[in-house]
Amino acid sequence: MRTMKKQAFKEAVTDTALAAAINMPLNYVLIATAFSLQLSAIQSTIMFTTVFTIFAIVRKYYIRLHFERRRIRAC
Repeated sequence: MRTMKKQAFKEAVTDTALAAAINMPLNYVLIATAFSLQLSAIQSTIMFTTVFTIFAIVRKYYIRLHFERRRIRAC
């Protein structure tokens, strides 16, 4: 049980750190794009939410697969 909690914590920290590393430059690119396209606040919000959601789903999918493969190899 303790090992499972430790693995879950490692996965959460890894996912959060990777998210920060991805989201910082992605946020800059999205802001620059929104400014250059002169998007309204609602258009920018929709664009940001859509892009961040897609990146989050893909990122979490690959992180989950990585940790699951490590768990299987350890057994």
